[in-house]
Amino acid sequence: MQWIKNNVSLRVNGHTNISLISAFEYTDQIAIHITSENLFGEKVYCHYYDAMRKLLQTPFESRVFPESVIYCLPRPGTKFVSLSRNQQDEPDYPVPLIDRTMQEPVHYFSVCVAPFFGTEPKWLMISEFVEYYKLQGATHFFFYVVNLSNYDMKQLNDYVRTGDAEVTIIYNRFDRAEYGWQRNIIQNCLLRSRNFSYWTAFVDIDERLKMTLFNGTVVDYLKQVKDPLIGSLQFSQTWLMKTETQPGRYVNDEETVKWMPTQRYRNTSSVGPNGHTSKCIVRSNTVGAMFVHFPFVFYPNYKRYEMDPREGVVRHYRDLNLGNWGKTWLKDVEKFGPFQNTTMDPVTSNKLIDAVVKRVNYVYEKS
Repeated sequence: MQWIKNNVSLRVNGHTNISLISAFEYTDQIAIHITSENLFGEKVYCHYYDAMRKLLQTPFESRVFPESVIYCLPRPGTKFVSLSRNQQDEPDYPVPLIDRTMQEPVHYFSVCVAPFFGTEPKWLMISEFVEYYKLQGATHFFFYVVNLSNYDMKQLNDYVRTGDAEVTIIYNRFDRAEYGWQRNIIQNCLLRSRNFSYWTAFVDIDERLKMTLFNGTVVDYLKQVKDPLIGSLQFSQTWLMKTETQPGRYVNDEETVKWMPTQRYRNTSSVGPNGHTSKCIVRSNTVGAMFVHFPFVFYPNYKRYEMDPREGVVRHYRDLNLGNWGKTWLKDVEKFGPFQNTTMDPVTSNKLIDAVVKRVNYVYEKS
């Protein structure tokens, strides 16, 4: 394949040990996602199992592409799959196939969220994130957890309970830094959203895609995209200076509103140039391999559309202390132009406050 020859998505990192995360069944192929990030282009073997986890037929030879993904031919009766480096090796523990054979997407607009890691409390950020994108028309959320406290998981699990979200727990079997999972998980969410959602945003928990002069929500904008060859919409960044760590526990409604990032932080940078840490909404069926900020490659004829900042931008509530971002990158952002105080529009802001207060109160307030 030409994409392998061109080293598309190549990342010499991680471990060569095969450890499966998920597997997805499409009408014409099976995609298996693994934790390894340095088996690019390597030969591997797909193993097939029935519902009783009994091996079916002989293994199928394939190669790793994109990084961390293996495509296998489908075989009748397959319910579980696994992999091995050599045909005669014992395969890794098999994982169940996740059905993605639907002819029509279940959701129109979903959101893939970068993996949770680190120690900062996230219960309030989770609620504000979900409620904001629900106001923008999103109906499903894909979350990934590398490290999250039990207190924060309570909020996340409540969205699972009500059918808003699904959560994949990432077990780090190897010596990998927590922050090193994002590029790997991007591929998983691309596969997970394919056929399942027509449009899917790929964003971090501190990012809000926002329409600017366009009069409507994100979904309103998506519905007026008429070119069938557009595979992604690229949003340029603005950065809002987040200067504090989020509170560790729910106290009351007033404190909730006080600490909501959209209500607390206003110091906003000018818009960054096209492609500078931009984020995107993609049609997963059109993308062959995904990067954190944009698709690496599209299937033939598909293309990306660069959003004019007058149409929409990313409002990124960027923690200045996380990863020494303020010391390392702020000086570059300052070159893009002056800072100014900005706020969310009052109608959306009030709806968001009401939704977040109601949800966190439901989860954490003792009745």
